[in-house]
Amino acid sequence: MIKIAMRSFAHHRAAAIATGLVTLVGTILVTGMMSLLGTGLAESTVAADRAFLVQFPLIMGGWAVAIVLFAMVSTISVALTGRAGEIAGIRLIGASPRQVQQMLAIETAAISAITALPGLATGYIVGWIVTQSIHSAGLTDAASVFAPGLLLPILGVLIVLATSVLAAWIGSRSLAHRSPVADAPPPPRRRTGRHPGRRRRITAAIMIAAGLASSAAVLAMDPTDVLTTAMTGPGCVLVAVGMCLLAPELVAAANTTLNAFRPAHTTAPSHLAAINLSAAPDRVRPTVTFLTLFVSVAAGTLSMQGIENSVGTANSTAQVLASINYFVVALIAAFMAIALTNNLVASITQRRAEFAVMSLIGSTGAQTQRMLVREIGAATAISTIAGSIGAFVTVLPFAIVKTGNPLQAAAPLPYAVTIVIGIGVTLGVTSLVGRRAIRTA
Repeated sequence: MIKIAMRSFAHHRAAAIATGLVTLVGTILVTGMMSLLGTGLAESTVAADRAFLVQFPLIMGGWAVAIVLFAMVSTISVALTGRAGEIAGIRLIGASPRQVQQMLAIETAAISAITALPGLATGYIVGWIVTQSIHSAGLTDAASVFAPGLLLPILGVLIVLATSVLAAWIGSRSLAHRSPVADAPPPPRRRTGRHPGRRRRITAAIMIAAGLASSAAVLAMDPTDVLTTAMTGPGCVLVAVGMCLLAPELVAAANTTLNAFRPAHTTAPSHLAAINLSAAPDRVRPTVTFLTLFVSVAAGTLSMQGIENSVGTANSTAQVLASINYFVVALIAAFMAIALTNNLVASITQRRAEFAVMSLIGSTGAQTQRMLVREIGAATAISTIAGSIGAFVTVLPFAIVKTGNPLQAAAPLPYAVTIVIGIGVTLGVTSLVGRRAIRTA
C-alpha cells in the first residue's frame, strides 16, 4: 500500500497541491495558537498574564482544528471523485476498501509532512505578531516575552497531521466502499428511520442553537466586559458551521426558487443550469458549504469590529481583543477562501467529459461557460444570503449590548466587503478554470 500510495501521489499533483495548501494554512493557524499557549505556560510569563495567554489560544486553536478537519474532509472528498476509475482498478486487482482508505491516508500524511516545516515556521511568526499586539496594547506585562518553546508548536503540527489522516479516512470511505464494476455510484444507504440526512439536520440545529445561545448570553453582561467578545466570536463560528451542514437544503432552496421565477422562454444555458442543479446538486454543494462559512464568519467578525470601533476608546481592552480576534479569524477566512478555490478547481476539472459531450451536441464554448457560471451563481447567491443571515443573528445581541441599537448589526459595509470578496473569488475562479476546462474538452 505504501508503494502504491507514493506512485499515486506522484501522478495526482493537482489534488496533492490542493490538499497541501489546505494543510499548510491549517498548520499555520494551529501552530500559531500553540506557540501563544507555550508563551502562556512559560516560566518567564508573569503569573497575572497566564490566564489570558492560555485561554485565548485554547479557544481559537480548538475552532481552528475543527475548521481544518471540516475543510479537509470536503477537499479530499471532492478531489477523490476524479479518481473513481483509478480506485475501481485498485479494487479489481484485489484491494479491500480498508486498504484503499489506508493508501489515501498515507498519501495525505505524506503531503502533510511536506508542509510541516514551512507551516511551523510561519506559525511561529503568527504567534509572535499576536503576542506583540497584546504587549503594545498594555494587556500583558513587559516581562511576559514571546517564549513558545518547541514542544507545543510541534504538538500542533502533529495535531494537524492526525487531523489530515482522519479527514482522508472519513472523506474516502464512501468511494472506497463503492462497487468497482458499477457504472454509477449506488444510491446512498438510508440510515435507520424514514428521513435520510436526519442526523445531519439535527446536528446542524444543535450547533446553530448553541451558537445563538452563546451570543445571546452577552445580553446579561456588562458592555465593557471582554466576555462579550469572547462569547460572540465562538457563537458566530458555531452558527456558521451549522449553516454549512444544511448545504443540501440550501441548494434545494436555490433550485426551487429558480424554478418558481424562471420565465417561460429561457435561454439554453439557464435551462441547462437549472437541470444540473436539480439532477446533480452535489456538484455545487462544496461551494455552498465553504462560501456560507466564509461569509458568516468574515461578516460576523467585521461587524463586531465595526461596533467596537464605534463605541470603544483608544487602546481599550475590548477593542484590542476584538482586533486580535479579527486578525485570527481573518486567517481562518483566508483558509476558507483557499479551500473554496481548491474545491471549485477540482469539481470543474472533473466535468471535462460532460463539456465534451455538450460540444458534440452543438453547444458552443460560450454557452457551456454561461451554464457553468449560472450554476455557481445560484450557489453563490444562496450562500451569501444564508451566511449574511447567520452573521446578523449572531452579532445582534452584541450590537444591542454595546450600542443599544440593533441596526448596528446590519451595518452594510462589513457585509458588502465580505460578499464582494466571496463573489469575486467564486465567480473569478469559475470563469478562469471553466474556460480552460471547456476549451481543452
